[in-house]
Amino acid sequence: MKPAVSTFKRRSLTKSVVAGACVAAALAVPTICAQTAPPNHNSVAACVTCHGTHGEGAPSGAPRLAGQNAQYMRHALSMFKARTRASPIMQPIAQTLSDVQMSALADCFSKQTAPLADARSAASPQLLQAGKQLVELGVANVAACFSCHGAQGKGNGARFPSIAGQPAQFVIDRLHEFQARAQAKPPQPATMTAVAATLDESQIQAAAGYLARLGN
Repeated sequence: MKPAVSTFKRRSLTKSVVAGACVAAALAVPTICAQTAPPNHNSVAACVTCHGTHGEGAPSGAPRLAGQNAQYMRHALSMFKARTRASPIMQPIAQTLSDVQMSALADCFSKQTAPLADARSAASPQLLQAGKQLVELGVANVAACFSCHGAQGKGNGARFPSIAGQPAQFVIDRLHEFQARAQAKPPQPATMTAVAATLDESQIQAAAGYLARLGN
């Protein structure tokens, strides 16, 4: 009987495969940035392979780029390139981009519109109502998500990205990442790490389910 593969190893293998697919994206993918200063063709192909043809994201957890704040995306790419933000998928891709290309990609996707990638995510009416409460108004000692991420979760500058319409799995994975950081090191007050540390799993699922269906 073969030993079971650990969850960590399965995730690492999956990320490696996805990263390879992104870097080797087909050159036939058309440029979707005709109205902006276009980045090189390969960089657009790599983005849409994982993030969708118009940056809509994916139910599997690839984040939505369409309509995302350009300042935030430029900052995120620069952190991936500098390896100050962890991602086995994004770090090698960002290493291939110049500052000009990062700005062009950010401007391109910030202007895109796309249907929600995860609008039919499994979520009960009760879960969605709990998510709405948490996201829009906050609960107990947890501030509303919109208090930092802007009206309707549309984002606020380089620090607070748009969270409206993000696939549920992406939100869940990201909040789990913040929780893992909080377990490794006490978080600074008023950071996402500190906020995530106060959430239980039902609240994470509720927020993620609601955000996945929010806006366009």
